Amino acid sequence: MAKKITLLCSSFPPEKGAAPNRMYQLAVLLLAKNYEVTVLCAMPNYPTGKIFDAYKGKIIVKEKVDGINVIRLWMWPTNSSNKLKRALSLASYALSLCTLGFWQLWRLPSSIIYMSSPPFVTGVIGSSLAKTLKRKVVLNISDLWPQSAYDLGFLKEGWLYQLLQKKEQKMYCRADAFTVQSHYIHNHILASIPDANVMLYRNLSPVTELPNNERPLGKRIIVYAGLLGIAQGVLRIVQKINFAQLGTELHIYGQGYEAAAIDSFVSQHPNRGVYFHHSVATEKLPGLLTKYHAMLIPLSEDIKGAVPSKIFAAMAQGMPIIFSGNGEAAAIVQENNIGFSSASGDMLGLMRNIETLSQMQEEAYQQLCINSLLCGQQKFNKDKQDVLFLNFLEAIKK
Repeated sequence: MAKKITLLCSSFPPEKGAAPNRMYQLAVLLLAKNYEVTVLCAMPNYPTGKIFDAYKGKIIVKEKVDGINVIRLWMWPTNSSNKLKRALSLASYALSLCTLGFWQLWRLPSSIIYMSSPPFVTGVIGSSLAKTLKRKVVLNISDLWPQSAYDLGFLKEGWLYQLLQKKEQKMYCRADAFTVQSHYIHNHILASIPDANVMLYRNLSPVTELPNNERPLGKRIIVYAGLLGIAQGVLRIVQKINFAQLGTELHIYGQGYEAAAIDSFVSQHPNRGVYFHHSVATEKLPGLLTKYHAMLIPLSEDIKGAVPSKIFAAMAQGMPIIFSGNGEAAAIVQENNIGFSSASGDMLGLMRNIETLSQMQEEAYQQLCINSLLCGQQKFNKDKQDVLFLNFLEAIKK
């Protein structure tokens, strides 16, 4: 008999990015293990901030995606940095969850509802609805909110921040178990709820075999592939760093809030060694990465608890990492000798690391590639983590 589970999230393929890909991979894993999987999510809009053409003008869409039952709910999306527009967008999704979402959850006989936060509204409202319906709640915390909003400058100390912290605490109290992306988040939850059932569940990628990992000879070229948002700060990097002068190139693939500005800057400055290619389908990314020698992974600010999933995507391809950021992610790069790290916003440090990669001897470069691949195979192995997660989920059901 199939076991039933509902995944509650905001984004799901055909949307691109770490968040929808994480939920899709989870759904595929559960489906393969005889779970009947239903995904309840918003209409596709990420990261463009516009409803995809096939879904425009619809309130609810029910469809099958690779054997997965998907229910999509109306919302008013935006990718604007305007706080009022973002608040209205979140309010529309909250309204949709409280009305359309509640009705759909009531009709679904799943004993477990696995939900992802952020978006914060998904966790806060979803956990409340699930408890009203007497379902078990597993919260996946990929970033801390409102802490991340504070770190990025979207929120300041005051009544709103304190209110959101209280909502966060209530959300945690409703959960039966947690999956988290970093040790920092793990410790944050245990500080609030000492007896919480928490599993460290990284957004890992399947690992490539070394014989398929050969890179082109000649100039070492860097790639960035992912969301082009404020948290990543790629626009500032291309404005501040002349990659051509450092003997390399940066090739950018992605969409998001900064995409238009990056495209415009690159067009106006064609001799700085930066090339903008827009986005690429997730399934094509592993083949694309074989053309490049290192992956740029930046965070514009010190976002506590953040460990970008691109780190694990690079490991899976045996790629050295040029990381700009702090905390646990920087420690992973440094301690495993899989690339170079500089602090968030340290452009001089980032430039030095890029130049070092460009000029390093081939033997030293190949050792970085081997270190990266072995780290993915041994320390951050997706197959091993999947087994642990399935056991974790079975224990919750009992």
